[in-house]
Amino acid sequence: MVHCVRLPRRALLGIPALLVLSLAAGCASLTAPWTAPEVALLGAQPKLLGLDRQSFLVNLGVKNPNDRALPIKGLSYRVQVEGQDLADGSSELARLIPAGGTEQVDVEVNSSLLGLMPSLSGLLLTKDTLAWTVSGIAYVDAAGVRLPVPYRHSGTISPAALLSGAAF
Repeated sequence: MVHCVRLPRRALLGIPALLVLSLAAGCASLTAPWTAPEVALLGAQPKLLGLDRQSFLVNLGVKNPNDRALPIKGLSYRVQVEGQDLADGSSELARLIPAGGTEQVDVEVNSSLLGLMPSLSGLLLTKDTLAWTVSGIAYVDAAGVRLPVPYRHSGTISPAALLSGAAF
């Protein structure tokens, strides 16, 4: 003899919702939180220096401290040298940095470098090391979703390395 159990209509409507919640919880458990990448200033080279526009290449070293590859799709950044803004902006990227690996990312920026040039040139001539800070957001691809992962790192660089990009 077969017995059928009749569920109330409200219970039937709740079953799809429970399935969706179970799926979402399962997917969330597969993705552990990302540790922010370690971003360092490696150097900067002028590309175009004009009175109305200055363009230069900023070299950033991006280290992945995670135990899995870091799929970076975009990077926003603010670069300061001796407390003065050198560059800020954002770049679209398609980089897969291996676990524990480091990769150089070059970003072209437009800046008011000439406004910074008098004080920067004095610093380059009088200081052995320059303090830098790089901060921003790395946009990580997590199963098709762009997750913002903020970062902020500081360090020092020699004036020669700053101008040559040879700190890597």
